[in-house]
Amino acid sequence: MRLCQYLVVTFALMTCSASNHWVLKDERIVQKLDSPFHMREPQNLAAFLEQIRYNEYVERSYLDLLRKREQIVEHLRFSMRFGEDLAEQAKCAMDYYMLEKRMSYLKITPDQLKRINLPEGQKDLNQAQIRERSQEEPICTKYQELPVGPSTYDHLESFHPDVIESAYVEREHDNNIGTATVELTRRFAADGLQHHPGSWKFHTLSSYYWRMRGNARQALPCARIAVMLAPPMFRDIPLLSLGTILFRMGRLADADLLLTAAVEHAPLVAENHVVLASALAMKHDFNRSLQHFDEAERLDPSTLPRTQQVRNFISCLENLTKKTSKMYSYVKYMKNEVKEFKKLKYHISQNHERLIQQQLPLGARRFLDLKHSNNDDLHRRGQYCSTRTPNGSDEPVLFCDFYSDMQMRLESKDVDIDVLERDLKANTDAVIRQVSTEIRKQFNLEQLKAAKAQMPAKATKTT
Repeated sequence: MRLCQYLVVTFALMTCSASNHWVLKDERIVQKLDSPFHMREPQNLAAFLEQIRYNEYVERSYLDLLRKREQIVEHLRFSMRFGEDLAEQAKCAMDYYMLEKRMSYLKITPDQLKRINLPEGQKDLNQAQIRERSQEEPICTKYQELPVGPSTYDHLESFHPDVIESAYVEREHDNNIGTATVELTRRFAADGLQHHPGSWKFHTLSSYYWRMRGNARQALPCARIAVMLAPPMFRDIPLLSLGTILFRMGRLADADLLLTAAVEHAPLVAENHVVLASALAMKHDFNRSLQHFDEAERLDPSTLPRTQQVRNFISCLENLTKKTSKMYSYVKYMKNEVKEFKKLKYHISQNHERLIQQQLPLGARRFLDLKHSNNDDLHRRGQYCSTRTPNGSDEPVLFCDFYSDMQMRLESKDVDIDVLERDLKANTDAVIRQVSTEIRKQFNLEQLKAAKAQMPAKATKTT
């Protein structure tokens, strides 16, 4: 009943005035000139009721918009703290890489050289004899053609010409292999290729030499030819070399395939399991990695010191990877928050547009009582202008009006979507840089070089 009385009174007021909104000010009842209820058609009750609905939605939703913004800002702060904590925890992964000894299972070791088991005649040659016999580099394709087909794994993407053309690996040096050993390996390999061009052993030895030199383009064909020539019972040795080269090139999928093949050819050789498990750990395939470490330790308990180092790394990295996945999910969630924020602001703008369509313009058409109205409030506002061409005229006319409260609020920095998106992108990039540098990009060569440059130089053996 009271609502009906209110509507009747309101409607009566609308019929005798252009304003539907009156307020008590200085003990006087005056028009609220910047009210959304100062309407173009004050007698239109349906428009008035719609105006109430639009106004309530805009005001309520704007408060929701502010709350959402505060939520997003707080989530941004949390993500930065979370990223900083992760980067700090991830130092255990980088500490692992800075200890050069722990990378030895992915480098050539004296044990790997011994596994080739050179022919007796070759073992008896001393360095002077080798020097006399050969001064050449062991280029395997001069002695054996590299055929196309499954025997050389030609179908793998890693052996496409464009990949080979840009192939790169760092020089390999175990602490127990000095420069004299590199030279001796070259001479053994070159002499062996000259006298035994069909022997898989000298092609494998040549692949070791080129790995020591950091020349992937020569190491790859030598290892592939050795795989083709080696009998099944020894094929794991060149497969191990070939897989390690690809792994060090960053070709992880193909390296996994070849190192797995090496294990399948010789499942009782503990070293094959150690190398495959280590590569799988770097690939973040932790379950398979631990299975092969278990098998290596069962076959040869003496591998435990090396496997334990990587197990510690897996424990560290597995935990960090889970937390990193959580971090990426959280970033995705925040992006969705910004999308919802953007959508809500758009709906507010749309409803506000409907709201002002029913209003008289603030500046020119509302009655201004200079003595008793709140005109000063209007005059302090900014203005917006647009050029329009009235019907029946070719002359453009400049129309200007004042911003409403809501218009100014929607255009303020408090609800600026561009600022929020920019902050989110900057924050996300910073977090990803912090975390990915430590966890996701373990093989960033420039970082490794910089880290190693800070380590004290180690004396290498020369004999």
